[in-house]
Amino acid sequence: MRVLVVDDHPVTRDGVRNGLARARADWQLGEAGDLTTARAAIAADPPDVILVDLLLDGRNDGIELIAEVSTDHPAVRLLIVSQAPMADVLDGIRAGAHGYVGKSATAAQLAVAVAEVLEGPVLPAELAAAIVGDLHRGGGRPGLTPREQEVLHCLAKGYDNREIAEDLGIALRTVSRHLDAIRTKLGTRRRSELIRLARGWPPGHK
Repeated sequence: MRVLVVDDHPVTRDGVRNGLARARADWQLGEAGDLTTARAAIAADPPDVILVDLLLDGRNDGIELIAEVSTDHPAVRLLIVSQAPMADVLDGIRAGAHGYVGKSATAAQLAVAVAEVLEGPVLPAELAAAIVGDLHRGGGRPGLTPREQEVLHCLAKGYDNREIAEDLGIALRTVSRHLDAIRTKLGTRRRSELIRLARGWPPGHK
């Protein structure tokens, strides 16, 4: 697998690259310290996964890069690795990123996240809750279709699958498909957790 690390701090960039090299010796690792270098590297040989900090040279160039790559290279997976505020991380998700890992993650945890982002979104519970909160405020969620948003709101009301189907006028099996898609996009498999998120409750709320 080819992985590109994009971070403007050399020490951080080297640390991430060296940590991943120790965790997964079979991966091909590249690096870029700014937007221009990253663009050139991606154009020359698009990687499988890009790890990108949101702040490059003090600007939100990481979000710009995410938007460009998601449009020009849709097969490339984008994982935010940053200590930026959650509001900025949400902007990155809206721009097309597929997941987020904080910079406090260990090399082993980061390697797991890189492997997982190839299969689907990597969304820590606090980010999934923030995404749903944004949805409740009308911000929407890229990748969550209008029908999936309707199903999510029905969950928040406490409807079971049959009630959701009746309320929305769709087949029961269609409800199941929508729920599977929502679980994948919000990074949770448990229905109870999905209901908590739909209601805007933090994970673990009783």
